[in-house]
Amino acid sequence: MIENPKTRNMALFCDFENVALGVRDARYAAFDIRKVLERLLLKGNIVVKKAYCDWDRYKEFKTAMHEAAFELIEIPHVRQSGKNSADIRMVVDALDLCYTKAHVDTFVVISGDSDFSALVSKLRENNKLV
Repeated sequence: MIENPKTRNMALFCDFENVALGVRDARYAAFDIRKVLERLLLKGNIVVKKAYCDWDRYKEFKTAMHEAAFELIEIPHVRQSGKNSADIRMVVDALDLCYTKAHVDTFVVISGDSDFSALVSKLRENNKLV
């Protein structure tokens, strides 16, 4: 009998506003989070799911994200807070999880930009798969 490799415990962080804008700009019909989750579940267990954006601006997606058991993190769209408010919150939450939950060994970041390269480096320094 072939032994399965160690089951991964994943934390998923979604920069939802960035994803929604990317889908719109690419003129895709729709964004279906279930397809993303199906692919990830082939690799292990998803133990944390968080999605960040100003949910008042993306109300049409809230039901699907709730049904997929995401924790919806509200990032109000205020000029003073700047474009990177969601990015900063995601980084803080990911590092908090990295340092406090040893059973989480894999981090998935869904975004359309490269703002997370420092986070990826820090997670890898801590022996996490990204």
